[in-house]
Amino acid sequence: MKTDYFEEIRNGKKKSTAYLEHIVKGGESNKYLKYDLMNNFQTVYFELARLELLNRGIKTGPIHLPYIRQSLYRVNERLDCGDFVIPAFLTILYRYRDSSLLTEELLQELEDAVLNFKYWIDEPGEDIHLPCYFTENHQVLFHSIEYLAGQLYRDRIFTNNGENGEWHREHGRTYLKRWLTWRKRFGFSEWLSNGYYAEDMLGLLILSQLAEEEEIRSQAEGLTELLFFDIAVHSLKGNFCATNGRMYNAPTMNPDFSSANAMAAEQWGKGYVDGGLEPAAILLAVYDYQCSDVICEIALNPPEESENRQRMSLNVEDSERYGIDPADFDNIMLYWSLHTFYHRSVINNSRKFCPEWYNIDAAVTANLEKFRMCDAAGVYTDPDPNSSALTQVEIYSYKTKDYMLSCAQNYRKGRGNFQQHIWQASLGGRAIVFATHPGSGEYKGRPNYFVGNGCMPKAAAYKNVLISIHRIPADSAHGLCTHAYFPQREFDEVVMKNGWIIGRKEEGYAALYSLKKGWWNDKDPELFRSVYKDSWEEEFERALPYDYWVPGHANVWICEMGDQKTYGSFERFAEAVSASHIEGDTFDIRYQSPSLGLVTSGWDKPFTVDGREIKLDHYKRYDNPYCQAEFDTNEYVISYHGKTMTVDFNGKEIR
Repeated sequence: MKTDYFEEIRNGKKKSTAYLEHIVKGGESNKYLKYDLMNNFQTVYFELARLELLNRGIKTGPIHLPYIRQSLYRVNERLDCGDFVIPAFLTILYRYRDSSLLTEELLQELEDAVLNFKYWIDEPGEDIHLPCYFTENHQVLFHSIEYLAGQLYRDRIFTNNGENGEWHREHGRTYLKRWLTWRKRFGFSEWLSNGYYAEDMLGLLILSQLAEEEEIRSQAEGLTELLFFDIAVHSLKGNFCATNGRMYNAPTMNPDFSSANAMAAEQWGKGYVDGGLEPAAILLAVYDYQCSDVICEIALNPPEESENRQRMSLNVEDSERYGIDPADFDNIMLYWSLHTFYHRSVINNSRKFCPEWYNIDAAVTANLEKFRMCDAAGVYTDPDPNSSALTQVEIYSYKTKDYMLSCAQNYRKGRGNFQQHIWQASLGGRAIVFATHPGSGEYKGRPNYFVGNGCMPKAAAYKNVLISIHRIPADSAHGLCTHAYFPQREFDEVVMKNGWIIGRKEEGYAALYSLKKGWWNDKDPELFRSVYKDSWEEEFERALPYDYWVPGHANVWICEMGDQKTYGSFERFAEAVSASHIEGDTFDIRYQSPSLGLVTSGWDKPFTVDGREIKLDHYKRYDNPYCQAEFDTNEYVISYHGKTMTVDFNGKEIR
């Protein structure tokens, strides 16, 4: 979408200033932003944009106090995600407290909110509203804001636990250094998340700008660069559109609503900036942060085709190899960030750490009792009963200028699922394709109808071909079916031929095949309500069928991508894939791809292409045209088109 923001940066205006101006102006004209300003709790970031413009000598009108107090309420009532708000409070208190832009009364309210906040689960007081402490993004936010609040108010008493700021600085620092170490060694458990990378960014950015310790600043900046590297590698036509560890309806089905996209657009001037209130993008602009030239080059001028293999996170069973003992209490938050709270090797520390009032306490207690009973009876029980676990993942992505296919290779097949988005084919914008085992019949839970899976498939991809195999237990509470998201309205052409659904957008092609026959479901207005906020009726009216539903506990989905460069025309592509030979079942499937030759797979068989087994595990940390880095390394060298950046965590520098 053409916006004033892109016009202005093309005309030479500083990107950060242009973005802040665009956001403030959008408060009156942007329907999605106006909706968020009425319904979102992070509205202080809108005023932060205004404050920074005023700080730069640009008049934007008076500060709108209700937007700040809307965020204050979230923090003071100790509601979940209050930690998402405090980076803005701290930015104001560090950056503007000596200016005339804010009243003493409001500055005092912000200061009181920071001094009264409960910064970690081990502080006194039962959390009535049960804020989330354990996920990867919440951890870095809680630890960074505690560290920086303590740094700012070293001699002041923090009223929740009665300790002074120096105590909180050291407490936050201890947890923070562990978190930074784990992420630099193993990457992110919430891999490639189109929502939570932005929350990570809030914590990392304030650390890189405000921390007094050079080591913490440089490590935070290094991880910030790696986040942007992930986004650049996995963006197509200005959209971040990969497999990811934690997905939601809105940013997946409409990438314009992705927080990662907003950050990217603000950084390298390509994408979409009108999806609503985006705190991380605003904070990047406030601090005038600019990611490295080489990452911008990768994002803006990618090669004609590229393969990316990368590995993130780790398995509990491999802990000894990496010297991170799950029995060591100091490591509990690593394993909680992997959502392995109930793993046999972790659960005793979960029991020790988890207060009785916390929301996972009942499951911790129940699983611990189950382990003890099974041990006493000599009966085997699964040591890893965590359906939400975000353990070791091998990511494969193949990209051309016209399409991208991205997959979490053979990821936890047959296990329960939370929000893990296993694979996705993208042609740009909303023209995306994926298939799941529905986690429920509605659109709010995790998993739900399109978010995550009730039971995860065995999915594997190589270049432009993917095979995803589902085998759903007969007693599954989520039903015996699979379905695909193929939004016909978002493609320029769609045809069905010999069981294939085949779509074109511009010069990119996507074809999807179900081994079992299904049918198109009617449109559901509830999906559009969950994605498009106040504009859902308009979007619902324009939509064509998008949900292809297939009954049965076992099914195979095959996806093949193509483009005009390879096939010449969409008709030739459609003819080629629809004439392909497919035989077998979920245990042994054989697909004669028109581009790759014979592709085979099976639930317990290797994935092969033209007789060659494709490696699906133990990838490098990065293996792509820009970076070769072993897993569990401390140095990353990223190079492209004569530009190079080195992130050296050992040397505590970026160059």
